[in-house]
Amino acid sequence: MASPRLLHALPAVYAAAAVRLLQPLLVLPLMAQRLGPEAFGRVSFVLVWSALLAMLVEGGFLAAATRLAVNADAPQRWRLAQQVASARSLLCLPTLLLAGLVVALLGAPGSGLAETLTIAALACALGWPATWYLQASQQLAGWARTELVVYAALIAATVWLAHDAATFLALQLAASTALALLGWRWLQRDLAPAAEGSGLLQRDALAPGLRLGWTMLPVSVAGAAYSAALPAAASVQMGPQALGTYFLGDRLLRAVLNAAEPVFALVYPRIVARQAQGLRASLVYAGRWAVGGGLAGLALLGGLTLAWQMLEPLVAQRAGQVDLPALREVLARLGWLLPLLLGWKFIGYWMLGSGRFDGAYRTCVVVGGVAGTLGAATWATAATPPGLALLAVGVELLVIAVAVAGMALTRR
Repeated sequence: MASPRLLHALPAVYAAAAVRLLQPLLVLPLMAQRLGPEAFGRVSFVLVWSALLAMLVEGGFLAAATRLAVNADAPQRWRLAQQVASARSLLCLPTLLLAGLVVALLGAPGSGLAETLTIAALACALGWPATWYLQASQQLAGWARTELVVYAALIAATVWLAHDAATFLALQLAASTALALLGWRWLQRDLAPAAEGSGLLQRDALAPGLRLGWTMLPVSVAGAAYSAALPAAASVQMGPQALGTYFLGDRLLRAVLNAAEPVFALVYPRIVARQAQGLRASLVYAGRWAVGGGLAGLALLGGLTLAWQMLEPLVAQRAGQVDLPALREVLARLGWLLPLLLGWKFIGYWMLGSGRFDGAYRTCVVVGGVAGTLGAATWATAATPPGLALLAVGVELLVIAVAVAGMALTRR
């Protein structure tokens, strides 16, 4: 399949990204106001732990299977699909047990089976999408139309219907499940001639699938641990109201970062493809994107800082019981992730696709995951929302430093 031109693919992908960006920007402040700090803190607990456990279900295939599928033919992609589907089916089983353990150890009094099942179901739905195939086959522009409809429906239904935590979480689960099912249906339609009537779930594909995912599973879990799921570790020592404040600021900032995900998803296969021209050629290509991303991040940081100063009086009128001074400090500190991540991730993807420095990449992410998790759970300063934001930026700097050191050692 011919690769679409990047400039032709970006508009459709960014239309869906814009709706994904609006979802937390519109919905989370609204739900914080409707639910109050205590109930919103419990919703935050469910969402952050389901996001972390989703990394177990995802199994590392977004990185591992994408890299193999970029240059594979249709029969090879179908065998990869069987391996991914079979492995993920098995990986869903421990998710329920782990969700029960999380609720038993960290859940609020009175939370039990319902919260366990909600975390497990959300984790499975969030971990199942066929993004690895859509990204490798460079069909994200076409898939964006489906995402656009699902996320727009989610926003409308949440604003209209979600006046309690149960309804809000049910709508999140419905949207995540729909995207997973529709993505795999897309894959099956594309690869039907290569499938020759064979099903996705195959016993002999289970072991190869687990081995394939295992190369990147620790990286996926560790990456979630020091980035999006830091609040999960912090819930060990942070109360629900403080957790809700950090979660709100973190998700608002991550929504801006996620707006760049279409670019990463479209550029990563191109970085892998350029490996055929040599490491230097692919590094030059990734480096250009990294410089542009870092500059864009600095511009965003300045623009959003000015925008927040103008919008904060309006937010204060609708914030309910949200701790605005703490939220302001969280956003000010987390904002430095914009230039860091928008530049660094291109180099990280180059390391991952290089075949030579992928070991250094895995090492830096695991080191960051261990440092982030231990710091969030035990460092006294991280028990406050601004302190946890400082930890998030510090861990990202640690990851970059370990990656640079790892590449230097590998070259020697």
